[in-house]
Amino acid sequence: MHLPVWRPGRYELGNFAQYLMSVEGVQSDGERITLQKSDLHAWHVPASVQEVSWVFHADILNAGSTCVESDLFYVNPVNCMMFDPLREHLGYSISLSDLMLAPDIPQGWALATALPWTISQGHPVLEARDVQHVMDCPWIASPNLWHDVYREQDIDFHMWIHGTMPKDPHQFVADHVAFTRAQIAAFGSFPTSEYHFLYLFPDREVRHGVEHEDSTVIALGPASRVKSPEGNLEILGIASHELYHAWNVKRIRPSEWLPYDFTGPCPSQLGYIAEGVTTYMGDLFLFEAGIVDLKGWCDLMTGLLERHVNNPGRLNMSVAASSYDTWLDGYKPGVPGRKGSIYVEGAVLAFLCDVRIMSCTDGQHSLSTAMKLLWDRFGKPRHGITADDYWQTLEEVAGESLHDLRASWAEGTEDSWKALVDGMRTQGLALSRARDAQGLFRVVLEPLTSYPA
Repeated sequence: MHLPVWRPGRYELGNFAQYLMSVEGVQSDGERITLQKSDLHAWHVPASVQEVSWVFHADILNAGSTCVESDLFYVNPVNCMMFDPLREHLGYSISLSDLMLAPDIPQGWALATALPWTISQGHPVLEARDVQHVMDCPWIASPNLWHDVYREQDIDFHMWIHGTMPKDPHQFVADHVAFTRAQIAAFGSFPTSEYHFLYLFPDREVRHGVEHEDSTVIALGPASRVKSPEGNLEILGIASHELYHAWNVKRIRPSEWLPYDFTGPCPSQLGYIAEGVTTYMGDLFLFEAGIVDLKGWCDLMTGLLERHVNNPGRLNMSVAASSYDTWLDGYKPGVPGRKGSIYVEGAVLAFLCDVRIMSCTDGQHSLSTAMKLLWDRFGKPRHGITADDYWQTLEEVAGESLHDLRASWAEGTEDSWKALVDGMRTQGLALSRARDAQGLFRVVLEPLTSYPA
């Protein structure tokens, strides 16, 4: 039996076996034995063992971990569910035998998950098709779980909140409707008939979001942050980002991650597509949906650009190589100036691709046009993409070669500042930068005063 060593959405080793307290086998005669490891994340199960039990230490509250508290039973199966690497087709039946779901009594708990489930003998039983399914479907159970649902294009979008409520729940839902509608319009269809936003808003410091096949978990705190205008926009930005992942990465997926191999590292150079394009598009759809105005989008882009120009690692290691190397040192800055961020550098490259395509097509097409083609050709049929697939699709939409973009800023380390200034100008925006007293660049992005409205 094997425990996953990483989780989708975090392209680094998670080493979840470090949280296991014990792994035991129950033999046919009822005797319990300690199972021996066959490697760091796997246990040998003798033929005489009929049942295996293990204890997982669950006390980390973020969007990708597992946490049990007095009023919260939050599980990411990829952290703590064993599987047989030789029989990944086997399904799962998960009985939450100690959890009483009874909303009509004060102690009743509610359950939020994209996994299908039924009630058996008063307790919920969750079902998963196979390993790929179960590892990508977290759940939250709590006696304090707010729920609402909206319907868009015949798809139910569920919203679940544990902890602090947003200051204006009605507007919170309306904003979700807006960016959901805009994204579906761009792709033409949605991948599934149901989707779940699972929100954890504790009164403690946390900021994290993780995409899943048919859901997302988003954690933000403390309470004062959740209720502030800035925190509300932060949540919406993460939510728009994670919903875009329903197409890009969960379906339009690098071939190295289709299917997921949970037994070891799965490096790919396409993190700039998986996270960079999603970062850029997630913010852009806040603008498309009317949640932020042009100044609001400029403010979001300014934050990205300041991270971009103040990281010398972008001039040392390409974003493609940095994607590959997240498996070495994770998402930490690591050695100063060594590498770039797949989120930041990938978003900058996505912007440059977007404005180039718009320029080549007189505004008739954009990066969204190319992403819809990738959805139709690769995402829907579940074919993994390569770098060539991605760039050839963009070039098809642009009607000309984009080799310079790929060579300079996907697989190369050239400074992109001039290209960014020129690209912003094509959109009626002026981009400038200056160093502050600490020697860091401060970026200014604003509409050109002479540009027609």
